[in-house]
Amino acid sequence: MHSETPLDNTRKMTSLFERYLTLWVGLCIIGGILLGKVAPNLASSLDNMAIQVNGAPVVSIPIAICLFFMMYPIMVKIDFASVVKAGKSGKPVFLTLFINWAIKPFTMYAIAMLFLGVLLKGFIGADAVDLVKMPFGLDLPVGASHGAGLVVLHDGVKMLQIPLWRSYFAGCILLGIAPCTAMVLVWGYLARGNDGLTLVMVAINSLTMLLLYGVLGGFLLGVGQL
Repeated sequence: MHSETPLDNTRKMTSLFERYLTLWVGLCIIGGILLGKVAPNLASSLDNMAIQVNGAPVVSIPIAICLFFMMYPIMVKIDFASVVKAGKSGKPVFLTLFINWAIKPFTMYAIAMLFLGVLLKGFIGADAVDLVKMPFGLDLPVGASHGAGLVVLHDGVKMLQIPLWRSYFAGCILLGIAPCTAMVLVWGYLARGNDGLTLVMVAINSLTMLLLYGVLGGFLLGVGQL
């Protein structure tokens, strides 16, 4: 008579999670929407739980804790001998770098411009505006123009008034430039991929992001008049 091993039980639990992954994601989305309605101040409270640098939040403590518990179970299962072997395979790494930095940011720019600047612009509201902080180090008089925005005085503070769709557009650009890091480990594990190679690519993406994110972000935001 066949007896189940701990590995079998673990595989069953993982299979159950994988089988209903879409359901879990949907429930999380619904839960987030309900929390926003029932406890609207919760998001602000979570945002305030961050490490501040010069008054600006840099590291969100709740997100850091969640990322740790999300990544740790996968990291301890990685055979680091396979990491060394994967590090010697240059082709997948170079392909990932090329797609992440030469294709994805510009594709995201085009998709965001198509939907936000053309297809959904009327739905968002062509006259709807958003107030954002002035760029760091920029000091312009009230009424001056900067990109697609106008410097205005709001509650005694200089702010940049920009079309609302461009504010969404800027968010899409910044999101599209950044290569995903932590979640790649989860996706690779769920897809039963090469965990060692995934870890190598995540590490390289994290390092290249330190060098290229600001440069590419500044360029695309400038092209988008943001």
